[in-house]
Amino acid sequence: MSGGAPEQAAEAAEILVPLAAEATVRIHGAEPGNPFVGSGFFVARNWVLTCAHVVWAGARPGRVRPEGVQAPRAPGAARPQGEAGVGAPRNVLVGHGDKLLAGVVEWTSASAPAAPGPDGSGERWPVPDLALVRLTDQVEHPCVWMTERTPKGYTTNQVAYFGWLLLDGEPVPYNGRCTVSGQLGVGGGGALRLSNDDEMPQGLSGGPVVDLVRGEVIGVLKARRRDRDGGLAVSVQQLRHLPPDERADADLYHRVVTGHDLYHSDRHRYVVDDTFYGWTDAHTDIGAAADRALTPGQRTALLGLLAQLPPPAAARTLQDLVAEVRGGAPQGYTLAPRAWRDGLGMLYDLRRGSELEAVLRYAMLAATDERTEPAEPVAERALWEWAEEAAAAQGLSMRFRNSLATERRSRLRARAVDDVLAGVDQRPRGEAQLEIIPRGWEPDRFDWRVTVVPENGEVDCVQEDFHGTPAAELPVRLAGPLAEAFRRCDEPGHTAPLNLAVPGSLMAFAADAWRLAPGEPALGTLRPLVVRRTDSPGDEDPEAAEERLGRWRSLHHGRPAPEVLDCDQAVAADLPDDEALRGRPRDLLPVLCRSAETAPEALHRLIRCGYSVALWRREPVGADRVCADFHRGVPRTVHAAGTAAGLPAALAVLRSAVAAGVPEAYWSDGLALLYDDPTRPLPGTDELLETP
Repeated sequence: MSGGAPEQAAEAAEILVPLAAEATVRIHGAEPGNPFVGSGFFVARNWVLTCAHVVWAGARPGRVRPEGVQAPRAPGAARPQGEAGVGAPRNVLVGHGDKLLAGVVEWTSASAPAAPGPDGSGERWPVPDLALVRLTDQVEHPCVWMTERTPKGYTTNQVAYFGWLLLDGEPVPYNGRCTVSGQLGVGGGGALRLSNDDEMPQGLSGGPVVDLVRGEVIGVLKARRRDRDGGLAVSVQQLRHLPPDERADADLYHRVVTGHDLYHSDRHRYVVDDTFYGWTDAHTDIGAAADRALTPGQRTALLGLLAQLPPPAAARTLQDLVAEVRGGAPQGYTLAPRAWRDGLGMLYDLRRGSELEAVLRYAMLAATDERTEPAEPVAERALWEWAEEAAAAQGLSMRFRNSLATERRSRLRARAVDDVLAGVDQRPRGEAQLEIIPRGWEPDRFDWRVTVVPENGEVDCVQEDFHGTPAAELPVRLAGPLAEAFRRCDEPGHTAPLNLAVPGSLMAFAADAWRLAPGEPALGTLRPLVVRRTDSPGDEDPEAAEERLGRWRSLHHGRPAPEVLDCDQAVAADLPDDEALRGRPRDLLPVLCRSAETAPEALHRLIRCGYSVALWRREPVGADRVCADFHRGVPRTVHAAGTAAGLPAALAVLRSAVAAGVPEAYWSDGLALLYDDPTRPLPGTDELLETP
């Protein structure tokens, strides 16, 4: 760009304002009338960042709304919501476009104001005054770009702020301009003081503050300064106040920031819509990386790769790693880094040395660091290969590149990862089985049989019905027989799986979503549920049968190697031919991403070619949908399961997480498991069993 700072900011605003405005949302109270209480913005898929005082105004029963805020004419129909008291989960509504979406307040930095306001009548909410809202309604939406830089790197650049306000009782979007005139708190780690260049009307609290030079959100608008000039914003680094948890899947900070980075890296990597224009494109167009070691694309890719690693073992170990790269401990930081992106942001203000070399060494150290839980080898390898390629592309010296590789090998040897797999068959001790038989002459009616298979392999029939049960009545009719089957199989510490035995035409039968009793969770969240095909090859020649058995044993005595066979860079692809499928290694675990419509045929081919275990989506994926989260989530789940024997339980955990509204599990919604044990043949469909 050319021209002075004002002209540059104006040109950048034309590019950045639409992106930020699209991700800015309204916060409404979950009470009659859905009153508008403030603003917020999407920071990751299904996560909204806003102010604590905003959500408490909307979620706390009996709370007086901020002055001047009235119940609006809702732009979309809202679902009924119950009020939540103090100490209970707090519900709010999030306005996005013409919809009001259900949300749960997962965290607030404060539950009450610290003290009366300056005039004694208002309330003063302490910094950081932040809150995170988790959407329980799944919806596609954009996200802002949050800076990974530290507050020390903020400048007096012009910023834009966004939010919603009421105009004649109707919420309308608003954005303004000002500059960062100063920072409050030691090390600038608290609040940002904003100049009075523009008006800050009531209702904007919780909206994003965007640096128009760097093209990133640096703060959350907190308040206008009463009886003073300008306003206050909270630095996004204040999110590090989130309570830590040793488990990555439970640590809220890790979940949100990795979800943020994966959102942007996925949309930069997978192009499913030629008209898509994202934040990485904007960073290129405004020249945001003009004085940086990495291009916008490299930065996005690196953050996405770092996000696929488990978090650092502790903040202290991450600080030590950053100090090693910088050549000394960084000074003046009030909040310790918690995620890999935080450490990267601390390398941008080096006083000596090469920023590029520091970033690449940091990537290598992150890929080989000790952690509380192991990383997937593919994630570590991808990060190292990125660093290697970047070093070569940027023309760094052979000496530096060799030293990087040597240090990596040394760290891997010292880490001494124990990757010995338990070579035991973890076959369940008892199983329940539900066989669904379609009646071709009576569409939407089915015969059924519930059996149990004890450890000795003998089959006992619990109950069967061959009079044609309507599909809608199956959960009610089967509740009693299934409960009896589970009683016969379950033991202390052992929840028996349910085998759903269906022909290929019923592969999408969603029995895992059944509720066998009013108010009871879905069946698939309570116990493992897998699919078996009743029309699998039953008259195989001995060689084919031995191949099926060999593949089954390989997947149960070693770690499976999952591979998506029908999707390439978010574009549907044909399955390999039969000869190629039969020639694949025995540890291959087939995965289908985009074959929902043709799943019966695709799975039948896999079975015919010797595969008894496969994962597939039950519901079709839109042609314009980025499926990187699915491609990333399946290997992570398989790796955590250990062997194929752990997959049924792993899917039950995922289904439970989806039902609980955990955003990081939404990729698995509708995921099904073919688990056709060749060592336990299905009872013949033409052989009626006697009910005891």
